[in-house]
Amino acid sequence: MTVTIKDVAKLAECSIKTVSRVVNGEPHVSDLTREKVQAAIDTLGYTPNITARRLVQRKSFMIGILMHAAGYYQSEVLSRVMDMAYQLDYDILLQTYYPSHERSREKLRSLINEKRVDGLVTTPPCDVDPYLSDLLFNADTPYVQISPLNRDPAVPYVTGDDYQGAYLMTERLIMMGHWRIAFLSGPRNHRMSIDRLFGYKAALETYRIPVQDEFILDSLYNFDGGYNATRMAMALAEAPTAIFAGSDEAALGALFALREMGMAVPQQVSVCGFDNLPHSSRVWPGLSTVNHPIDQIVGKAVEMLLTMLAGNELPVRQVVYPCQLEMRGSVGAPPVA
Repeated sequence: MTVTIKDVAKLAECSIKTVSRVVNGEPHVSDLTREKVQAAIDTLGYTPNITARRLVQRKSFMIGILMHAAGYYQSEVLSRVMDMAYQLDYDILLQTYYPSHERSREKLRSLINEKRVDGLVTTPPCDVDPYLSDLLFNADTPYVQISPLNRDPAVPYVTGDDYQGAYLMTERLIMMGHWRIAFLSGPRNHRMSIDRLFGYKAALETYRIPVQDEFILDSLYNFDGGYNATRMAMALAEAPTAIFAGSDEAALGALFALREMGMAVPQQVSVCGFDNLPHSSRVWPGLSTVNHPIDQIVGKAVEMLLTMLAGNELPVRQVVYPCQLEMRGSVGAPPVA
């Protein structure tokens, strides 16, 4: 026999509306009543009719996370989102998006127009596509951006202070005696890549160290890019004494290249990264890096979206988290000339 909400209300000795409030996590229910209702639900094995709930409230109770491609950074975002899914009253849909592919646009358009998600959290570089912003605006779909390339005051976003983090790491290298510091840059359509490069340059300029173009090499923020860029840097007439990779993944490529070349880290060359991904502490020597607080960023973005979906005003629409240095064994003083 199917257990209904009426059965729960009868056993808990309260109204159907009170049971509904408890099931939906709404306020204005005393702790004692909430406990009685929950006990009745557990005793009877009641399961809410999610389909009916969605029809009545005209919501999908689904939020979408828009991602561009797989990688270590995206994996960290996904890991945090999955952890949060257990705590939310919403389901989470992970949707890949490739702006240049018409099929990808069609899938997203269908997702939005059919109201299969109530809102979206976008990750870079999805935000650079004007089609996406126009689609969400016309459909009146709430969304929050993570580290967008172009920051629109009208669109809520959460990011880390990548400029500050890169400045601090470059400054630390300089204070340790490094003057020839190579920087492994990333994709030009990522705001974090631009800010990290600018932070590196700003620190050099502050300490009156000339910015050398040959010390700035593309790495695409991946292992192979870091590997190739490092071999190019070490082939220069005046090789760098330190390599600052704009991502931990590129830094791992740098470590591999140096080990292959028979160069000791940090005795001959120091290496550092950016992001503080879990594997950065599991290599030898441990990778010095900038802690990019991805857990806080993703958590805050989802929290802001849920606030908007509840019809509440956001107290702050732009959130920037500071970055901190995580120094390990891959960085040391430069070799004596």
